Amino acid sequence: MLTGIFAIVGGLYTWGDGSIFSQTELLTVLIPWADIILTGPISLVSGYGVIKNLFWGSVFGLVTSGIYILGSVLVFIAIVWNNDYSVFLIVPSISGFLIGTGYVAISIKERAIH
Repeated sequence: MLTGIFAIVGGLYTWGDGSIFSQTELLTVLIPWADIILTGPISLVSGYGVIKNLFWGSVFGLVTSGIYILGSVLVFIAIVWNNDYSVFLIVPSISGFLIGTGYVAISIKERAIH
């Protein structure tokens, strides 16, 4: 659930580039708006479902993980493309990638046990 809060709050400030409402470039706000509109809320919903051990929570968790993995890869590409190795970009994208891949790995491991 915490990742959902971080996604929404981080999206509001376009990952260190200032307020999302003051940006003029679409590419600058694409991922942050996606975090505010989709990634953050779905993280909150899936977090609730996982904490309550509901079936749909694990499904939403996998969907959310896929979104975090894809978003992180897009940010990694932007980092290299723009030659902008800012901590404000690297830390959230590495965190999202590790959380996403970690949840998928844990889900596969648990499924293999049953």
